Amino acid sequence: MRLIGDRRILLGSVCVETVATAIVLLYGHLSLIAVAVLYWIDLLFLTLRTMAQQLLSRPVTDDRSTLFQRPFRLLAHKRGSITVTDRLPGVYLRNAAGVSGAVFILVLSATTTAYVAAVYVPGELWGSPATPLVLGGGLVAAATKSWLALKAYVDSGGHEINPASAVTPRKRMLAFAVYGGLLWLASKWTLSTLSQEGPEITRAGMMVSASVVIVSRLAYGWYASRARPDDEGTDAMSESDDGAASQGRSEPATKRDVSLPSVPEGEPRETMVPVRASILAAGVVNAMTTGGVVDNQFGHWRQFTIRVGAAGILVVAVLALLDGAVVVSAALAAISLGVVGALSTVSVIHMLLALGGVEYEFHESGMVAYDRYLGRPQWSVSYDRVRNVSVERGLFGSPLWLDAGTVFFDRISDPENGESVREPRSSIAFVPDPERAGELLRSRDEQ
Repeated sequence: MRLIGDRRILLGSVCVETVATAIVLLYGHLSLIAVAVLYWIDLLFLTLRTMAQQLLSRPVTDDRSTLFQRPFRLLAHKRGSITVTDRLPGVYLRNAAGVSGAVFILVLSATTTAYVAAVYVPGELWGSPATPLVLGGGLVAAATKSWLALKAYVDSGGHEINPASAVTPRKRMLAFAVYGGLLWLASKWTLSTLSQEGPEITRAGMMVSASVVIVSRLAYGWYASRARPDDEGTDAMSESDDGAASQGRSEPATKRDVSLPSVPEGEPRETMVPVRASILAAGVVNAMTTGGVVDNQFGHWRQFTIRVGAAGILVVAVLALLDGAVVVSAALAAISLGVVGALSTVSVIHMLLALGGVEYEFHESGMVAYDRYLGRPQWSVSYDRVRNVSVERGLFGSPLWLDAGTVFFDRISDPENGESVREPRSSIAFVPDPERAGELLRSRDEQ
């Protein structure tokens, strides 16, 4: 990622470091801890900005199947983007799988850091009358810095060059993931020095330490704003091992993504849309079984361990309740149901993004799956390239046995363009009249 050579980066750094300087002057012997809290806020907005950059950057279809990609498998081949604001480019849904990793790190960091802040950070810091103002100023400064950096990234055209996988600052994301431990070290060092050396020496030592960190970060911001975008050995906004993109390496992926499915001429004979209730139910089924709906594909076995673990915790909660440990049972049940609820929520969002705006258009010669939200066709199939059409209802074809069904079919290889190889999607999901959809797919055979 080349987010360098822009004065807005220096301006954003100055905003955050100005607040950090004020903290050093206000908090004395607690200044290092307070600055550490501010920098956690800065890393929080860095993570949010990274997620935004991943969604905005050039999409690339990744054939690898990872722990984070499997839950978003139906978005892997989405074409087009959604415009959220006129100030930024469109958001690519197929990049959502990469965002899930950043979300996991954010939740992990927030949980561990909140625990350390509540248990190990001195209450004197939170009780200071200046703390609300400092935290508010830190939020504004960090948000401003990330917004300026995001605008610099977009204005430089980085989102058109860099693939979504190349915009993650891995070292800083790693620091954010383990930030609870860093805050614990800062607290322990401050308190141990205070007990051994007294308040005056502690004040001087912590203020000097915090000042060194501030100057180092400000110097880094100045370096990032002065570096030239064409420096091959430099990647100031994301470390050199953070996947800096080279145009030569990214060209094949670009050509792969710009291809559009063939669309028959004329108006469609019939149009069908998935039943929304079935989409929501499919999200819950997909979450519990790691797949099966739409494409008959299931997740990696490691994903099943999460479900088995949640079920095991629930069994222990029932046993604890039978033994009279009501509080323990309630806590374990809350954990288990919380995991199930989180998995279901993510899966429902996945299904809505994948199928919520889709309509199936049946033309004279073929069928086109068109996404109204993205404003472009997603995939198509010619009737003379279809065989083995079948209708499935049941648990996966019509989750909760609602009034809908799924039509599955096999594609016949096209020797001219290899369409069946490039396009893996071969089902019409959750339509209200699947038998009629199957008849339309077989229409070429009947002629």
